[in-house]
Amino acid sequence: MNAYRLEPSPPAVSVLRRQYLHFAPGWEARLRAAGLNSFEPAFLGDQGTVVRRSGSSEVRRVEVEGARQVLFLKKSWVTRWAQLRSRVFRGMLFGASQVRREFANLARLHEWQLTEAMPLAFGEERRAGWLWRSFLITTGIAEPMPVDVFIRDVLPRLAGAERRSVRGELLRQVARLTRVMHARQFTHGDLYWRNLVIAGNELARLSLIDMPRGRSHRRELSVAARASDLAALDAPAQRFFRRSERLRFLLDYRQTRRLDAGGKELIRQVLKAAEPMRRKQLAHVGADAPQHAQT
Repeated sequence: MNAYRLEPSPPAVSVLRRQYLHFAPGWEARLRAAGLNSFEPAFLGDQGTVVRRSGSSEVRRVEVEGARQVLFLKKSWVTRWAQLRSRVFRGMLFGASQVRREFANLARLHEWQLTEAMPLAFGEERRAGWLWRSFLITTGIAEPMPVDVFIRDVLPRLAGAERRSVRGELLRQVARLTRVMHARQFTHGDLYWRNLVIAGNELARLSLIDMPRGRSHRRELSVAARASDLAALDAPAQRFFRRSERLRFLLDYRQTRRLDAGGKELIRQVLKAAEPMRRKQLAHVGADAPQHAQT
């Protein structure tokens, strides 16, 4: 992790308005060639194409180095004071900013080979101590397909036997990735299907993305901490996977063939945490998506 030690650039702009930049080793010159090595060009530039945009954030896909390298540029900004007040202790005034946390989390998971997305740079601008604007630059993932899109659009087109086989392999890979992450005493915090990405149409190449709420724990993870991540995965699963498949997923995650008392308690907490999320996560996947839990 020393290669990703976070050190701010010298203060810029003014005493009340300060900008900080940090680059992963070896990337400052490469980003300079793309015009992304300073705050204003990176934040205000219109390079690439817009992938997602909301009232206070934007994600752009940028091709650099003759289109040989794909980058993602995530930007966020303050549009109203309520945003500042509601996040005083979540990096807006006190503590690490969201981009700083996500940079560090991605660096950890990339080192553990749990994501193919590598963090390259982040920048933040504070005004009188308040976080006002920020950005994060990461590498792209080759031929990416979010797991929710794969389940919704790809699985229904497969024939019955192949569909069951692919569905089982997908669940095994997700269980493996989650198990390895939790073994490192790390929780994702937003482990929804859309934040798992398949690279190159290879189920074994799963990557975790979008983890500003990720957290490293000093002690072995509690059942509640594990259940929180697992519940995010299970929330839309009723529509797409049989109960036996969901049970097999949890057994694979725990690396056991039978349910014991600990497994039953984990399932109880997963179901309890997943229930309030089901409607919203089904809407994210697509309420009109074909149901194939019984096929």
